[in-house]
Amino acid sequence: MGDSRARSLRAALVHVGRPPPDPAIVAAEARLRAVLDEVTALDLEVEALSAALARFAGAYERSLREAFQEVQAAERLVRRIQTLSDRLAAIEGALRADAPAANAARRAGDSAVAAAAARAARARGLAAGRGGEDAEPGAGPDEVDEADVEEGAALEPEELALKRLHRSLARLLHPDLARDEGARGRLGELMARVNAAYEAGDLATLELMAERLGAGELDPDVSPEERRAHLEKRAAALERIRLALERERERLLGSDTARLLAESRRREQAGGDLLAETRAELAEEARAAYADALARLERVGTAARAVARARTAVMTKIVRRGPTGARRTFDPLAEGGLVRMGAARLDRQRATPAARELARRLEEAEPVEAALTLLAFFAEEAGGRAPDAIARAEGWAATWERLRPVLPEAQELPRVLGRLPRHLVLGARAHGDELVAGVQLAEPELLAGVQIALEREGVAALGREVLAALGPEEACEGCGAEGPARHLLRTRGLDERHGLACAGCGAILRSYWRYGELDGLEALAPHALRLGLVAEVTIQLAGTAIGFQLLPAQREALTAAALLRRFADLYLVAYDVELEAGATSLVAARGGALPMSAPLPAGARVRLALDPSAGMTAEALLDLLRHRIERRFRP
Repeated sequence: MGDSRARSLRAALVHVGRPPPDPAIVAAEARLRAVLDEVTALDLEVEALSAALARFAGAYERSLREAFQEVQAAERLVRRIQTLSDRLAAIEGALRADAPAANAARRAGDSAVAAAAARAARARGLAAGRGGEDAEPGAGPDEVDEADVEEGAALEPEELALKRLHRSLARLLHPDLARDEGARGRLGELMARVNAAYEAGDLATLELMAERLGAGELDPDVSPEERRAHLEKRAAALERIRLALERERERLLGSDTARLLAESRRREQAGGDLLAETRAELAEEARAAYADALARLERVGTAARAVARARTAVMTKIVRRGPTGARRTFDPLAEGGLVRMGAARLDRQRATPAARELARRLEEAEPVEAALTLLAFFAEEAGGRAPDAIARAEGWAATWERLRPVLPEAQELPRVLGRLPRHLVLGARAHGDELVAGVQLAEPELLAGVQIALEREGVAALGREVLAALGPEEACEGCGAEGPARHLLRTRGLDERHGLACAGCGAILRSYWRYGELDGLEALAPHALRLGLVAEVTIQLAGTAIGFQLLPAQREALTAAALLRRFADLYLVAYDVELEAGATSLVAARGGALPMSAPLPAGARVRLALDPSAGMTAEALLDLLRHRIERRFRP
């Protein structure tokens, strides 16, 4: 039906009220037809690509959810045992050094050894397949149920669209609206044309007439100059739509889901099966992790015995000294969590040896080296325009001074730059048409190594500090705080509006739209979400996910009423949609309406419901908002 509507629209654009042929008008019509053809083709391509990605993402999660959960359980066990081993080693070192805090270490040793035994028992139970007490991190808002992956919304049937437009035009052309007999005659003439188009089933003509009448054009006759100008405006509007569709296609092709889908097709052509192979690899990884956990568990027992021996030696010294011994005492509206984990796993597999070595180095590096590496990483991830905080040498120095309080023994920036680690250089690199100079990773392939390291909590915590320091300096009138503001996407999915929030109280200091390609601080928004610097909550409106980003503390206290206010402020008020008070509510995906004053549960899947008093359905509200958002970009 989409192709027939497009052909009808082109015919209506060219033939309704057509004046005698004019070369300029003919050229404008040809350009309009060409752009319309491109828009139609791009729209179909983006829709097909989106549906294919949704199908693959659902299949990926259904097929690999259990395998990923098993690997996560094994890795959690390894981390717990390693943490315990590290604590025991620290206690033993303090005891053997007989430091002033030795007595505190002795008392901590008593509880640590007891905790070691309890955790070791739980670890053995989990390693033997008896389960664990922690919830799986895959559960939550990122999980995708099979019913949530749909083929796409159906188009409105043509006969219903004809009736809707005919009724709307009949109201606009009612004779009672005429001020005199001349106007009554013009309205009658236009209504006759509407009736003729309705009887002929000419939807495109009705759409064109509705657009012109909506703009206040009641005269069916236009001059050639007016017609040419109108055609050029329509072509320019369609050109912007074409560019937006191209950007949307590139965003889809650059998503983690698209990369996994491409890898799946490549392996299928080679006679393989990505899902089956990944499942087998994950099973082997889980077995290896459990074996590693058991080996580490044995070393924990050895470490516990060493702590006991050191504690006995210290106690002997305390008894001999008498009373002189002192006693003192650590993130696509849309992609699932497993898909992101699968893409990160694919990145790790494809990373070069140098990138993997850098990832290991950053886990063990001093905070100064790791922070400088993260600054260089975020500068390159920002694209051709670095964030203002590090766009100039003065900005680098000021940002480094912000970070020094959280970097033990950090020197001034010039001294640090004089001793760069081997994976960092002072150089220049091309980003598209731009040439960006400054502190950079020695090779582009090392970017993957930093991304791998950011999956570890220790590096991620420092990454949050570094990314937070890149915000512009702002003063909040509400709480009086001064410092780097926090960038976030106030909303995305339906509209996309950026904002700068006070890092202290979360108040919005600036709100704005960005058109075209994103770079600078805005390009780092995915990192802020994945690192937990900002949080996001989504609601469903007629099957469309709408995301709202806010500070983590605000998310914890967010209620259904507060979320509805955000929706109203950013959509209903912004686009002049009037609904009666209480006409909207939030409904749980599996349950009834959510209490307005209670905090919104973490991972809640909710949709926006409209009361019959609203006078429209959720689908109608979605269509109205989309129409007004699109009109914002038209000339």
